[in-house]
Amino acid sequence: MKIKIQEWSVYSVGDHALVFALEAKMDITILQKLKQLNEFINAKKINGILDIITSYHTLTVVYDMIHFLSDHNEASNQLLIFSTALLNEFEKNSLVQKKETILYNVPVCYDPLFALDLEKISEAKNISTQEIIKIHCSIIYDVYSIGFLPGFTYMGMVNEKIQIARHQKPRAQVAAGSVGIAGLQTGIYPINCPGGWQIIGKTPWRIFDANPNKLAKFKVGDQVQFFSISKKEFDDLNEYK
Repeated sequence: MKIKIQEWSVYSVGDHALVFALEAKMDITILQKLKQLNEFINAKKINGILDIITSYHTLTVVYDMIHFLSDHNEASNQLLIFSTALLNEFEKNSLVQKKETILYNVPVCYDPLFALDLEKISEAKNISTQEIIKIHCSIIYDVYSIGFLPGFTYMGMVNEKIQIARHQKPRAQVAAGSVGIAGLQTGIYPINCPGGWQIIGKTPWRIFDANPNKLAKFKVGDQVQFFSISKKEFDDLNEYK
């Protein structure tokens, strides 16, 4: 099933998920609308919905067929009716309660010990390392997606003065907590893993914990602003000890 409802494209993914999509681009207005739709669906407490996943320009509703669909033989028709009614109600509902956006101030140590690519970026962009740090810390970034690895946080938009492509050949190992840049996005590696982003620092915060009560520190729609700390401050705050 794939249909167009106003500005939305709606389509099925397998037999357990329904995707609501807006224009395919990285845009804060689109992200905010998806966030509102997420809150709207959650508030309705619809029986059979197992999860809602928001990312960039899409919102995916994962459902339990047994509880969500009354007649599996009429699945496409039921999904069409559900999608149309839901979006019409959402678009007309001027009383959608907007939740306050959470802003995290995240410490980052830009010491050469952690900032593996900072000097190379400085040379490539003809800008001092201190100016790169200043620019990186001056922006409030929006979290557009969580993925690639559990808790990996994709954030934008990076100032064009310090935008740089990822490495053509990824590193075999990037340390958990490493902060990197790839094009117009910045992100934090949640665990030790291979990675191709340009590494400019490291946060002492543990941004992913496998404990079911903790998991990812950030969620889509949150905001992040970095601030610079010394190596000593990093050691004092280090959650990876």
